[in-house]
Amino acid sequence: MNKARTRILVINLILVVVVAGIGWWGWSALHPAAPAVSATSTTVSLGDVTSSVTASGKVISPGDVGVSPSTSGQITAINVKVGSHVGAGTVMATLENSTQLNALNQAKSSLATAQINFTQSATALQTAKDAVTSNAATYQTAIDAAKKSLADATTAADLKKSTYQFSVDTAKSTMDAAKKVYDSYSSFYGPSGFTLTYCADLININSNCTTLYNDYNSWQSALKSYNNALTNQTLSLNSDAQNIASLTSAITTAETAKTTGTKKDAAAVVSAQASFDLIKAQLGVGSDTPAPADFSVAQAALALAQRNYDATFVKAPVTGDVASISAVVGANAPTASSSTAGSVSGFIVLTNVSALRIQAGFSEADAAKLAVGQEASFTFSALTNVQGAGKVSVIDLLPTTANGTTTYTVTFDIAGSIPGLKPGMTATASVTTGAALNVLQASSQAFTVRGTSATVNVVTTKGGKVITTPTPVVIGLQGDSSIQIVSGVKAGAKLAIRTAASSTNSNGFPNAGLPSTVGGAGLGNPGGGGGRGGFGN
Repeated sequence: MNKARTRILVINLILVVVVAGIGWWGWSALHPAAPAVSATSTTVSLGDVTSSVTASGKVISPGDVGVSPSTSGQITAINVKVGSHVGAGTVMATLENSTQLNALNQAKSSLATAQINFTQSATALQTAKDAVTSNAATYQTAIDAAKKSLADATTAADLKKSTYQFSVDTAKSTMDAAKKVYDSYSSFYGPSGFTLTYCADLININSNCTTLYNDYNSWQSALKSYNNALTNQTLSLNSDAQNIASLTSAITTAETAKTTGTKKDAAAVVSAQASFDLIKAQLGVGSDTPAPADFSVAQAALALAQRNYDATFVKAPVTGDVASISAVVGANAPTASSSTAGSVSGFIVLTNVSALRIQAGFSEADAAKLAVGQEASFTFSALTNVQGAGKVSVIDLLPTTANGTTTYTVTFDIAGSIPGLKPGMTATASVTTGAALNVLQASSQAFTVRGTSATVNVVTTKGGKVITTPTPVVIGLQGDSSIQIVSGVKAGAKLAIRTAASSTNSNGFPNAGLPSTVGGAGLGNPGGGGGRGGFGN
């Protein structure tokens, strides 16, 4: 029983030792010892950081080119002959194009008409909107004027009433005075027989009758004036009342005109807006203030007419020499052509094409960084100290796989001519994929980079002794030979250059006690951009 227990204890002890060993191995693998640091150092400074991808390839020639028009038509002119040297864009032949020219002119006219119609519609809409504002002011002005006229007439009528009454009162006072004089004289001399009837029968009017007649006539005249005053008062009051009624009616008319006019003006705006929206839709215009290019319908028709017209001119796509011409003036130009190397056919065939290109295979990672139009530089194995420039023109969509390596073929256009360059020569193409100018940076060999984290060893001297302090830093662009520093150290700091390299076991873990991977120029994937490949985990 004791032996069994002893055996169990021994086995458990062995298991504990094994587990502890495995744990120590795992911890050591994930926490390698700091790498050895040489005395060599680099200084943090301001500078430019650039990253690029590079690949080797070959100079190629597009070969002979067969040129044929894309449209059929009768040849009206051939401007070249066999042996002629032509530049890219040279018009080598012309087809009958009166129909296409007429269509082009019509398309231009249609565009101009569309612009005019749009402008007129936009002007009509704005005029309708402006009329709403201006007419509203006019309507209100008419109402205000009518109200003022009524107020002025009412005030004047009130003043005239007093004037009319004053005239009546004055006439009545005059009449009453005249009647009083007549009645007084008549009552005084009447008993003596002096009456109007008596006086009328006298042949010779005496002074008493004369006075009586005069007093009577004065009374009658005053009576007539009084009656006239009453009549004038009545007529004037009626006239003023009619004027006030007319002015009151004028206010109603002005207010009705405002209501009717406002509705009419609003309807005019709605109608003008509908017409404007319709013409915008018809012309394919999406803006209220379009540029000529915004007239999409007319522009599309113009572009088509322009292409059809341009198609009647047979132009050289590249620089070269005319090798053959397969038709003559008056014949129909052939439209079929083949650009297969060694079997080129066409209306006009060009040879000795000078537009050499470079093709190179880039790794998957590097190809993902490229885009058509990027600037590139070239060197050539056979041409010492000769450099060329150009641009990325084509990036193959499908990869090429050979010996387990996948690459994407990239074609470069060469800018200008390079003396001595021939098809088949080996070329190295380099494309700058990133640049950070005038930034804080240091040599790539001073950094240990794992994913997005980076560490440097800052070198200082204390008491005559060199001390290195591991310091985390935030990095930006990782360039071919240097790395951008965002934060963590300042300009002038000295960083130790790492000289050790990492190794990994068969399980893919760093061996315990060995330094981690050191980034540096020239450690990238074969055939790719040197420098970036060594910065990863």
